[in-house]
Amino acid sequence: KVIKEQVPVTELLAGLAEECNELAHAALKLRRVLDGGNPTPVTVDDALENLYEEIADVNLYCDMISYPESYVKRIMMDKQVRWEERLREQKVRT
Repeated sequence: KVIKEQVPVTELLAGLAEECNELAHAALKLRRVLDGGNPTPVTVDDALENLYEEIADVNLYCDMISYPESYVKRIMMDKQVRWEERLREQKVRT
């Protein structure tokens, strides 16, 4: 609560954007580690730890910007249903 009171929403949004970028990089790094196609000295455990850290950072910023959680959850559920439908359609075509 102290953060929301002392940090302007514009700065929280900028921080969220930066953390989302770092999360994207962490996800891609983990993919590289798992694929093994582009060697990296990072272990799977290290890459997972970094991914989890970035997820935590993004979640913290999301909490700070006070979004309508139930509305976002409904959007997520709708998107999951559409994703599953596309996967079923793909399976039928193959």
